[in-house]
Amino acid sequence: MSVAASRRPAAEEPPADRLLSAAEHLFGERSYRRTTVADICARAGMATGSFYSYYQSKSEIFIAVIRHINHDVRAAQAAALHGVENTQRARERASFRAYFDLMSRRPWIYRIVREAEFLAPGEFREYYERLVRGYARGVRIAQLAGEVDARYDPELLGYVYTGLGHFVGMRWAEWTEGGRVPDDIFEDLMAVLNRGLPPGKTKT
Repeated sequence: MSVAASRRPAAEEPPADRLLSAAEHLFGERSYRRTTVADICARAGMATGSFYSYYQSKSEIFIAVIRHINHDVRAAQAAALHGVENTQRARERASFRAYFDLMSRRPWIYRIVREAEFLAPGEFREYYERLVRGYARGVRIAQLAGEVDARYDPELLGYVYTGLGHFVGMRWAEWTEGGRVPDDIFEDLMAVLNRGLPPGKTKT
């Protein structure tokens, strides 16, 4: 279920959001190629002709789904950081937990994003680059505060965070359908980050 759908009954959602939620579920369950516009409308409880009032094509709503997922991931992580201790270790913990929990609720996200690599490669790249930019900004702040060794390139570390999150989450959220990253695995990941990205000299 999408984050938007979890906040209100489907019947109260704006039609465009209902279509978006239906498309996300179907693309994740069946794949892009095995999903039709009629399928999306049926899942959304709308007439097929209504689709074109909101999206021009199946490819357009697929791109909208990718962008919506990316927004939800970043919003969940941002929300998790509110009230968290202002240290890099605390931010890592809150951000990864929020990411893993979202993927546990919507494990089909991994299948949709993988398919995007071939159907919408520009969106696939931007999906990850948006995540990396956010992580890299956080790393830069941590480096200025002396919490992460300044010898490391912030963009590189952004990709390290992204890769760790992707594969750990995929293993326990997608491969173990609806599973949650176990606490012991999560703590091991935090220990790896603590040892691999120790405090160091500040970046000038």
